[in-house]
Amino acid sequence: MRLTETDLRRVIRRLITEVEVASPVNFTTLPKNELVLVRKDDPLRTVISQELYDMVTQTYKDIGGHHKVKTPEALDANYEYWAVADIDDDPEPDVGLFANPRASGAKMGAAGNDGTKAAKDAYKDYSTYLRKGNSVGGVGNWWGEVGDKPAYAMISRGSPAIEDEAKVRELVGDAFVEWYGTHPDPNAPAVFKQVNGWYSRNVGNLGPKLKVILGSPL
Repeated sequence: MRLTETDLRRVIRRLITEVEVASPVNFTTLPKNELVLVRKDDPLRTVISQELYDMVTQTYKDIGGHHKVKTPEALDANYEYWAVADIDDDPEPDVGLFANPRASGAKMGAAGNDGTKAAKDAYKDYSTYLRKGNSVGGVGNWWGEVGDKPAYAMISRGSPAIEDEAKVRELVGDAFVEWYGTHPDPNAPAVFKQVNGWYSRNVGNLGPKLKVILGSPL
């Protein structure tokens, strides 16, 4: 039987895990059904980076991939905080949320899940949990820009929106394009009408995109 690329990655990951466990490095596997913070000095990052990269690539495939995550190494280079969870029977992570420390808190910049319904739901729930002011691994004040389907999911789950224009401009900076407040599309879903923090900004080479900041920044 020919192994698929995913099967091969899992075999390699398990071999790496065995080496790490046998080594003097303080290796820790992921607990089940728990969001954990994997910091830069944790050897687990090397073990799970390929799996997480694959998830990010899958999650952002409809827009040509994530503009900052083109290789597994880019995850480590671009994001200091990895909040990850293993929610099923295999040892691989199924959800990843990636952020960086800022004066305003933990700014979320990427996310991924394994594509299953359970992982998609877990991603939405964990992301909302952090945005509501909760912490993981001692890191709190998580926030980030979202639009389209992620915004719908987070707002529906009660993620707080930043509705003050001056605060949004402070957080977003030079990338800011135009402030709307209320959602500019009169035919937008009712959920989008629940918050008044909509604006547009340039996203990589994609041009202006409609966004709202959801979370609990300082």
